[in-house]
Amino acid sequence: MDDAADERAGEHAEPAPTPPGPPVPPAPGPPLGEGEAERGGSGGSGGSGGDGPGAETGAGAEQAEPYGPVDAVLVFVHGMGEAKRSEILLEWAEPMLGRIDWLARDLRYGATEECGVTLLESELSGDGPIVVADVCFTAHESWKLDGDIPIGGRRLHRRIAMIEARWAEAFMPMGIGQIYRWAMPFMWRMIGRLLRLFGYTLVLLPFFTLAERLRTPQRLLLLWKPVGFVVDLARIVACTVGYLVIAAFVLGLGVLLTPILPLVSPLLLIPPIRKGASDVINAIAGSIGDVAAWKERPVRATAMRMVVRDALKRARALLKEDGEVHVLAHSQGAAVASYALFHELDPAKYRVRSLSTVGAAVTLLGRERWRGRPDRYTPVADWQQGTPARQRMAWRNYWATWDPFSAGPIADTIEGARERWRAAYFPKGTDGVDGPEERAVYNTSQPFLDHNLYYANTVQIVDPTIRTLLGERFPRPAPEVSYIDDRMSVIDKKALGLNLVLALPIAILLPTLPLVSHAFAVALSWVLWCVDAVVAWVVTLAVPEPGEIETVRERLSWLFDTDAAPSPQLALAGRVLASILLFALLFWLNQVCTKLCEDSRTWRRCPMSARKWLWLTTVPRAVYALAAAVTIWFAVDVARGDGPLPLDEWWWLAALLLAAAVFVVAEPRFAPAPGIVPAHGLASTERLGSAAGEARAAAVAEASAAAPRSVLPRTRLGLALKSEAYGTELRIRRALAVRQRDRELQDLADGATTG
Repeated sequence: MDDAADERAGEHAEPAPTPPGPPVPPAPGPPLGEGEAERGGSGGSGGSGGDGPGAETGAGAEQAEPYGPVDAVLVFVHGMGEAKRSEILLEWAEPMLGRIDWLARDLRYGATEECGVTLLESELSGDGPIVVADVCFTAHESWKLDGDIPIGGRRLHRRIAMIEARWAEAFMPMGIGQIYRWAMPFMWRMIGRLLRLFGYTLVLLPFFTLAERLRTPQRLLLLWKPVGFVVDLARIVACTVGYLVIAAFVLGLGVLLTPILPLVSPLLLIPPIRKGASDVINAIAGSIGDVAAWKERPVRATAMRMVVRDALKRARALLKEDGEVHVLAHSQGAAVASYALFHELDPAKYRVRSLSTVGAAVTLLGRERWRGRPDRYTPVADWQQGTPARQRMAWRNYWATWDPFSAGPIADTIEGARERWRAAYFPKGTDGVDGPEERAVYNTSQPFLDHNLYYANTVQIVDPTIRTLLGERFPRPAPEVSYIDDRMSVIDKKALGLNLVLALPIAILLPTLPLVSHAFAVALSWVLWCVDAVVAWVVTLAVPEPGEIETVRERLSWLFDTDAAPSPQLALAGRVLASILLFALLFWLNQVCTKLCEDSRTWRRCPMSARKWLWLTTVPRAVYALAAAVTIWFAVDVARGDGPLPLDEWWWLAALLLAAAVFVVAEPRFAPAPGIVPAHGLASTERLGSAAGEARAAAVAEASAAAPRSVLPRTRLGLALKSEAYGTELRIRRALAVRQRDRELQDLADGATTG
C-alpha cells in the first residue's frame, strides 16, 4: 500500500456504534481493498495504534462499508471439494443467524420485542461475500423474576459479520491422472484411520466401560454388578462382531479399488468408458483434488493459505477498536487454517481470539510435502510455542464420533490422541496429554454422513459457537440445563444410528417370508393391474382397435414366482427390489421421527419435561427393535424348513431376541457419553525437542499413568434432572407458556367481542 492511501485510511476516527436501523450511507474514503496490505510498526495513524495491519482499523472499515465497524467477525474456511461462491457462508450463516434470533428473543431471559437479529448486509454474489447483522439481546442475568416471569434486563447490541475463505479460483487444479495416482496410498491411510476410530468406538469403549464398572462401588452404579457385567460383556461381543464385519467390508473395498485408481486416467482414453463414467470420475476428482494439491504441490498449498490470510486481513479491517475475529474451519480447511495461524501468521495481529475446527483433517493432511524434507507435523506443539497460555488463541476441536476424516481428537502422536479420546469418556485425575479443547459430538451416528453435517448440529456446535461469537453477556442456560440438552441430543442421534441398523434385518429378511412375499406380490399385481387398465383405456381412446398390447404385468413378470406356494410369490429380483424400497421407507420414517424429536426439545419455547421426552422418544426405537426381533424369529423358523421350532428352542430364541431388543432400546440412554476434554499443553518456553520440554513431558506422562481414572459416577443425567436449576428452568418456561396461552385466549375473546 502506498503512503497516500495510508494517510487517507488514518484520517478518519472510529465513530460510535450506530443503533440498528436503515443502513448509513457510505462516507467518502478509499475502497475496502485499498489499505489491506500488511504494514510494519511504523505504518500510519490508524485506530489500531500499530497493533496489526495499520490500515485495517475501524475507521477504514466505516469509510468503506455502510454498516460501520463491527464487534466480531466469524471467518468460515471450507473443506475439501469445489466450493462455490458463498456456499460455505450460506451453509453456516443461515442456521446460525436463525438460531441467534431464536435465542435472543427467548422470553426466558427477559427478551422484548426489540430483541433479535437485524440484517444490515447480505452480499452473496460479489467477489467478497459477506453477511452483517446487528444482534439485540438482554444481558445475561440482568433480568429479574416477577414470580416465575422474567422481566426487565439491560438490552445490548452486538454487530457481527460473517465472511468466507474460499480458494476455488486461487490456482489451477491438478490433472485427473495425478489425482488418482495420489489417491491410492491416501485411500489406505484413510482406511487405517477409519478402522482405528471404529475400533476405539466399537471395541475399546465397551471394554473400558466393563473395566470401569468393575472398579466402581455398587452404590454408584445403576445396575447390580453381575447384571451390568453381563450387559457389558454382551456389548463387547456384539460390537466386536460388528467391527469385524465393517473391517472386512472396508478392507475388501480397498483391495478392489487399489488396482483401479491408478488406471482411471488411461481408462478415460477408451470412448465408451469416457462417455459413461466421465461425470462420476470428474466429480470424485473435484472433491479430492484440493487435498492432493495441499499435500503434493507446495506452491498451490501456499495459495490456499494466502486465501486464509487475505480473509483475516479483511476481517481485521471490519473491526471496531476492541473487536475480535473468530475462525471456524471444516475438514481440509482446518488443516489449512491451523497451519497458516500456527506457522505463518500472528493471530494477535489479526485479533483472532478463537479457532474452532470441525471434522478437522489436521493430522490426516498435515502439511505440504517437499521432496527430501521430513514432513512430520506437530500441530499442538506449533499452537503452543512462542505464546504464553493466557494470551494464546483458544482452540476448540469438534469431532463426530463416527467421522472417519477427523478420526477423533488432535494430538501430536497416535498414543496421545488415543489418550485424549479415552479422557472424553473416562477422565483421569490429571490430564498429561497436550492438545486443544476437545468436544466429541453426535451429528447422525452414521459414518458416511457425519463428516458433512456439522452445521446441522444445533445443540453441540451451533449454540457454543454462537456464545463464543456474541460473548459472555449473551443469554445462556445453567450448566445443568446445558448438560441435559447435550445428553438428549446424544440420545436422539444414537437412536437415529441404531434404528438405521435395525432397519437392515427388517428390510432384508421380511420380503423372504412366504406370507409377506405373497402379500407383496398380490399388492404389486393389483397395482400393475390398475396401471394396465388405465393404459388400455387411454390407448382405446386414441386407437379404436389397437390390437393386442403387451401389459405392464407381462413385461414385469420376472418380478414374480408363480410356482411357489402360496402363489404368487416374489422372485429373487422382486425380493431385492422390495428390500430396497422397504429400507428406503424405514430410513425415511427414521429421519422424520428423529427430526420431530429434535424439534420438540430444541425449537420449542416450552419443551416437555426431559423425563417425558425420554419415554416418548423410546417408542420409535422400541418399534424398530421389536420389528427386527419378530422378523428374525420368523426368518429362523422359515429357514429350518422342517416344521415349527420345538418349544424349548422357541423359548430360548424368543428370550434371546427379547433381551437383544431391550438392550438396543436402553443403549442410547445408559451407554457412556463423551464430555469435554479441556485444553492442555506445555509452557510456552518449553518447546518440544528442548531438554526442558522433554523432561517435563516425561514427568507429566509418568504422573498421568500413575493417576487413577475416575470411577463411573452415578448417572449424571438423573442427577441433573433432579437439580434445582433444571426445576427452576422448567417452572419458568411453564409459567411463560401459561401466560402466552392466557394472552391468546384474551385476544380471541376481545376479537369476538369487537366482531
